[in-house]
Amino acid sequence: MSVKEVKGKPGWFNVRVYDHVQNRGSGEKPRPVDRRVKGKTAALNVERDLLNQRDRGSLIGRKATLSAYAAAWLHSRRAEVSRQTLYGYTAYVERYIDRHAIGSKPIAGIDVTTVSDFYADLLSGEGRDTTGEDDTVTPAAPISPETVRGVHRVLSMVLKRATVDGLLYANPCAVAKPPKDDRDDGDEEEDVERGLDPVDAARLLAALEGTEVHRAAALAVSTGLRRSEFLALRWVDVDLTAKQLRVNGKLEEVGGIVERSATKTIRSRRTVPFSDAVVLVLKTQKAWIAECELAAARKSLWLEEGWVFPCVSVSLNKACEVLPAGRVWTPSAFAQAWRRARDVANGRLLGEYVYAGGEVGDFEPLTVGVHALRHTYATMQLRVGVRDEVVSRRLGHSSSLITRRVYSHATQDELREGVDVTDAALGQGEVSS
Repeated sequence: MSVKEVKGKPGWFNVRVYDHVQNRGSGEKPRPVDRRVKGKTAALNVERDLLNQRDRGSLIGRKATLSAYAAAWLHSRRAEVSRQTLYGYTAYVERYIDRHAIGSKPIAGIDVTTVSDFYADLLSGEGRDTTGEDDTVTPAAPISPETVRGVHRVLSMVLKRATVDGLLYANPCAVAKPPKDDRDDGDEEEDVERGLDPVDAARLLAALEGTEVHRAAALAVSTGLRRSEFLALRWVDVDLTAKQLRVNGKLEEVGGIVERSATKTIRSRRTVPFSDAVVLVLKTQKAWIAECELAAARKSLWLEEGWVFPCVSVSLNKACEVLPAGRVWTPSAFAQAWRRARDVANGRLLGEYVYAGGEVGDFEPLTVGVHALRHTYATMQLRVGVRDEVVSRRLGHSSSLITRRVYSHATQDELREGVDVTDAALGQGEVSS
């Protein structure tokens, strides 16, 4: 850094301050920031201001807009996260950050007030109106607090990286808070859908009998596997003799492309035991697949890939190409099949309800998603006394604390244990000898 008088121009001074190196260890040299000022006192003031700005972050990179920096951040995360996760991050950036005025602000201009106003605008629908080619303005709709919390998570990661790069002194998202979650506690990978009690779970599985999702549902409620995990399950991962299966992958569907990828965390890669009843379910599934394969193979319309739950229908894609049976059962196709099967199940349950004397208008259909089966498994395990740590390992949670927080409702009866042991001291019971 220096303040030097310009040669041949008395009274004018050059001010030079070297910026921080953004990527430490890269061999990059500090870049100079130069100013020309009239008067030595003014030059010294400019030097002081530049040094203060540098202490709060990079002088050069701070000029980049939030949208431009977020795009670079997304590009840098390609090898760090799965395609599905990156797709989700990109959606948050493009739908909410890029379309709002905050996206055009320089990194240096992002502070706590700016972020808080951004969240308020998202909740009210302000600041993201779009203008069509005919100059018609389409107002943006308000988004839910849950979605704002998703935006907050992504924005916080972007600005945290900006602090590492020296573009910000501190992350505004550490202070600016998103809307509170008034729903049940849960970790990021779990939704808040409660599981079924054992009676309703049995009713649902019985009503699903004969549908295309029945055996997949039976496995899910008996092992706690996520949809992405049981659809990625292959027969080489199943040991019917030892009565256990290995979860070592998941299906991801992004933009119509389906891939089998590694599990999200090390703890998600696990071995899950199962019961004799599940052995029967899997043997029945294997025999049924053999029948489907025999029927399709005669027409050369079977693709053997070893899936435990393959798609057994032949169809055409958008390019009118034949998609053989035996291929992977995509998450979106399974979701459609689940809704169809659930309608069938509710029809059967309604018939039973009316036959037993109930009124049609009083019938409450089951509206659960397939993820509720995972919650059902966890709830039943905890209620029969299986330790948190064991259930956590079987579910693939990162820690048993997450399991306890997500499924705290499953053990509420424990809160009453032992409350009457002091009754004898109050003269309300017998004192045991």
